[in-house]
Amino acid sequence: MIEIPAPPPRIVGDATALALHEKSRLRAAAEHARRALPGPVGDLIHRELLAHAEFGYRMWGDALIPRLAADVLSRPPSEEQ
Repeated sequence: MIEIPAPPPRIVGDATALALHEKSRLRAAAEHARRALPGPVGDLIHRELLAHAEFGYRMWGDALIPRLAADVLSRPPSEEQ
């Protein structure tokens, strides 16, 4: 007789939604990343911050994304543009 495994436990959707001002800050940091960090690094940071803003939920336990946004926003625009 073949035993059918039990389904995995249901995932609880308890992530906290981002407030509008938090989404705006992430989008602003994403756009500024390309000006402050030209090249592939700026493009990567832009994509990551924008993805987190568009997803709209807090998914981090270590506050890396908010720290990254603050770091990017503190940088002046690059002279390379």
